[in-house]
This record gives sequence, C-alpha cells and structure tokens, in this order.
Amino acid sequence: MGPVVLALVVALPVQDVDVRWRGDPRCPEHGFRDSLARYLAGAAEPRPVEVTVDVRRDGDARWSATLVLATAEARSTRTLRGRSCAEIGDAAAFVTAVVVDPGVLSRPGGAIVPAPEAPEAGGTALSSGTPPGAGGARPGAVVPAPETLEAGRTDMSSGTRDDAGGADAVDLFSETSATNAPNVAPAEAATDMSDGTGSGEPAPFEPARPRGFVRVAGGLEALGMPRVGPQVGLAGGLLGERWRVELTGFYRAPTTQYTEADPRAGARVRMWAVGARGCGVLRGGPVEFPLCGGLEVGQVTGEGVGFVGARTDRFAWVAAVFGPAIAWAPRPWLALWFGADVGVPLLRGTFSAAGLGPMYEIAPVSLRAALGLEFRFGRAG
Repeated sequence: MGPVVLALVVALPVQDVDVRWRGDPRCPEHGFRDSLARYLAGAAEPRPVEVTVDVRRDGDARWSATLVLATAEARSTRTLRGRSCAEIGDAAAFVTAVVVDPGVLSRPGGAIVPAPEAPEAGGTALSSGTPPGAGGARPGAVVPAPETLEAGRTDMSSGTRDDAGGADAVDLFSETSATNAPNVAPAEAATDMSDGTGSGEPAPFEPARPRGFVRVAGGLEALGMPRVGPQVGLAGGLLGERWRVELTGFYRAPTTQYTEADPRAGARVRMWAVGARGCGVLRGGPVEFPLCGGLEVGQVTGEGVGFVGARTDRFAWVAAVFGPAIAWAPRPWLALWFGADVGVPLLRGTFSAAGLGPMYEIAPVSLRAALGLEFRFGRAG
C-alpha cells in the first residue's frame, strides 16, 4: 500500500502539466514524466503549465530538444542539448518543475523523491561516493538516473561556479546545456535563479513576442460574382500563440453573365478588395485552427459585352467576411494554409443595359475557398 500512496502523491502535481511530446520516436516521453513526478513530489502550489517538447537526434549522435513552456501569464522557449534521450528528458523535467512550482528550488531536504541509486560511469556508487566537484550530496538533492551521469561535471549552464562554491547558475532564459542539469541540487541552485537584483526571486518569463507573416493564396469564388471564378489573395500581419491579425488583399478574376434576351450579350464582372480581420487560434501541435472575422472594401466592375453601346459600370464593394481556416506548420518559418470564407455584401448593385434589362445583380453572399503558403519570420517566446 505504501508505494501506491507514494505514487499517487508524486503524480498529483503532474496533472497540472499539459505535455505535448513530439520528434524522434526513439526518445519516448515516459522518462520525462517520471522525472517530473519526482521533482514535483510534495509541491504545495503548482500552477497549470503547457509544455511542448520537440526532440531531435543530431548528426554527431547527440540529442537536442526545444522546450516551450506556456502559462497564463507568459511563454518561454528553451533549447536543451545532451548526450542521450534520458539526459534531455530529465533536464526538461527539471526546468518544467521550476516553472510549475518555483518552490522546487528551495524545498527542504527529503521533499524531492530521488531516483534509484545507480553506479557512476567509473563504477562508484552514488549512495556512498561523492560526485567530483560537488562537495558531497546533500539531503533532498536530485540524484540523476544512470544515463544522465557525466564524470567531473555538476553544472547546468556555463560551467562557472559562484563565489560561495555552490552549484552552478541555472539559466532558464538562454540556450541551456542539458548534459549535467540533473546534478544540480535545487536547494543550492535557488540562490542562482534570481533576477539579478539580489531579491532571490526566480527570474520571470519573457513576455511572449508576436511574429510576422506573409501569405500568398489562390482558390475559387462563387455566388458573389457570375458563375465560379478564380481568385488570388495576399495577406500579412502578426500572429501570437492564440491570436492573429492580418491585412488582406483579394482579386476575383472576371467571368461573364449572359442575358436571356440575347445569349451573346452580357456583363463581364470582376472585383477587388482590401480588408482587415482578427482571428482566435486553437492549436494542436503543428496544426492551427484560426477562426477569423473582419471587414473588406473594394470595387466591382462590370463591362458590357456583345451589344452596341456597351459601357462599363462600377459599384462599391463593402462586405463583412468571416470563416475558419486550418494551417499546418511543419517548420517554424513555413505553414500550409487552407481557408473557407463567407462574404456578406453590405451594399448591392445591378448591371443592366437599355433594351436588355438587368444582366447581373450582386448576390447577397460570396463563398470562397483558398489554398496558400504562409511564410513566417521573427522569433517567438
């Protein structure tokens, strides 16, 4: 019964962590979850955190991971590097635990559940030996799993020890080496996680920064103009974690509507518009689901064809536009976009000619579908 109760206590804070683990299938997430449960055992006030870990194996047989941590207040992106999947997972778990509960850094001895004792690479057991340069293990210190050991190292960041001879500084807000992160005792590291003011408080997250994008798209439009016709579009703007705003440009190629009185006479109609809209964005890994709404203004041009005295008429186009989209971003700088929009004209007009009567009336709704590429720039987080 005792081990079962301990396992439940360890797992409770982890329920506040939404983990999205992806990347190399040779590196599963169970090691990360096990380490996170150990670090958060006894957490008093955990806060909800969304964690995305993208694991890669580099060409030199080393591992790297991009760790994105998002809370209700802010978002931060970290890069971790190590010699094995286990090192990456354990280091990512430690950084995540500090964000979930900063008290991890100052927890009293014994509050953190250690990993099973295991011999070092040279055969020295951790239960009786002293890691080189660490000055001896302290109660409550984090004991790494066998794969995370590296002789002669106890640092998580730059390898420069503080004046007190304690553990090396842990920097969550610059590129971080994961090789020896698990060897840092949280009780020692607490003095090095400050914001540089001497207050001893953990450094805050960087505010999430929006990114820019440019999108080119092409597709079809129906109902608003005669028949079904091709369209092209251009958009640019800013996007955040859960939102985007964009300026759009749209051109609908001309199509012709012929009259019943004379099948050779009709109106050749085309349209252009510019607009602005905002979107709320849902995310599932690299897939995004924007739901957008906005307003566009432009002009509809109708040219008479096939009869004597044909002329060109123009009407203002003002329409509310809304609709869903889906974007798949296989790379941080590139996304494939598919959108379906409904345009509702707020102004109407009719093209007609003397002796032929009405040739075409602007419809009450315009349906559009477009496929495009979106190029993104700027660093998020």
